[in-house]
Amino acid sequence: MNALRAPAIAALLWAAAGAVGAAPHGPHKPQEPQEPARTDLANATNWANWIGRVVPPFPEGFRSNTGGCVGSGSNAEQICARSIGTVDDADDRSVRLYAAELAGRNGNEARWKITDLVPYPKLQRGERVSISTCTVDGVADAGAIAVVDTAVEDAQARETFAAVRWAVRLDRASGRFVDLDPRQVQCYNEGIDGE
Repeated sequence: MNALRAPAIAALLWAAAGAVGAAPHGPHKPQEPQEPARTDLANATNWANWIGRVVPPFPEGFRSNTGGCVGSGSNAEQICARSIGTVDDADDRSVRLYAAELAGRNGNEARWKITDLVPYPKLQRGERVSISTCTVDGVADAGAIAVVDTAVEDAQARETFAAVRWAVRLDRASGRFVDLDPRQVQCYNEGIDGE
């Protein structure tokens, strides 16, 4: 198996683990969220209050459309022990990225305890956020997230894109995001504009 395709399998496992309606990756609008019609909006957008929260359900006006499993080993309990995903507003704009640990199941639906959050990066024209499809120093890492520039020459023919400006990795031991040097990160070309 191509080492670059292994993270894509982790994203599919995340979806199978109970992220109903979630896609493994894709473009998102990075604008700030519009206010949901709810009186406790201040509590919902106080992101520090999200640490320790078990999702789903997400606070009203928010959901996760994208994510992936971040395994810590190969046995069944370890394959999807942690996950990363987006926090999206009611208009499907990604506003945060979260890290989580498996907290149990509600029927067929996985429940995740949020361990860290970072702001969703502001994107420039041609940029995308790659989740669970990156390598760090040439080694596949489902916990890596990076901004890639897809507006480059021969984009359709490229197998990978170089990370630009911003990259993080989920530290499996702490459950926190740590900064990465984007020069260490390449991300698999999942297709331009949904192709």
